[in-house]
Amino acid sequence: MKQVVIILAFLFTNLSFSQFKDDISVVQFSAKFLVDKQISLKKFKEFNIHTLFISEHGKFFKEEKVEYLPTIVLYNNGDEIIRIHGGMSLTLPEDTAKQLQKHIDELQSNKF
Repeated sequence: MKQVVIILAFLFTNLSFSQFKDDISVVQFSAKFLVDKQISLKKFKEFNIHTLFISEHGKFFKEEKVEYLPTIVLYNNGDEIIRIHGGMSLTLPEDTAKQLQKHIDELQSNKF
């Protein structure tokens, strides 16, 4: 029974996070100690939004080659559209939300 629970937990984790790049997705890669440096993703709630913490989702940081925290990546059907990172300052640019919105608008206009 214990093995079944472990297998189900593993499958659930992989299924839920394997889809973090589906359709238009805004993914914020961060760390718990940088919560005050993150931006609110509420503005983008009509899309897939995720905040992943390195302490809990380190595998995805490696897979996506995240080098700086915080980092925000805009995906469209798994393809990376734009990556914005905090660099050495650990602070995202002030116009991060504007940059994301600009690229989202372009993606949506190209759908038609």
